[in-house]
Amino acid sequence: MRKVALLTMALSAATLYACNNTPQEKAEKAMEQTEEKAMDAATDAEKASDKAANIDMEKTVYSNMAAANAAVAKIAMPALSNSKAKELASDLGKSIVDRINAKTNDDIVEAEKDIIEDRTDVEKAFLEKKISAQDKDHILKYGDDCLAAARGAV
Repeated sequence: MRKVALLTMALSAATLYACNNTPQEKAEKAMEQTEEKAMDAATDAEKASDKAANIDMEKTVYSNMAAANAAVAKIAMPALSNSKAKELASDLGKSIVDRINAKTNDDIVEAEKDIIEDRTDVEKAFLEKKISAQDKDHILKYGDDCLAAARGAV
């Protein structure tokens, strides 16, 4: 009796073991592993593609900055009558260059504010008779020309 019980248990265990490792189950397990490897490869490829796209975008941004800076550099500073007018024109030009070279949103906003402030300073200097009407017009045109050149270069 004991032998029969042991034999039955051994056969049952062998049957269960064999059922858990059928060719179909092995194929399913292999397929799952292959799918996981394919997903990992796709994720790696996506990361590499994103990195390449970011590098290309960065190159484009810096290329545009360089082109805008070169265009602004070609704009001649107008002939102005006094040092205050020259200072105002220089400040406006510097603010425009800062705007071109801004890399963050905060830098862009700050540079835009500086341009507006510089243009306001030109108007204020004219009203206070520190610069002539002709100087005011030349400075503001210089700023407009610089901005147009920068926009046109991009």
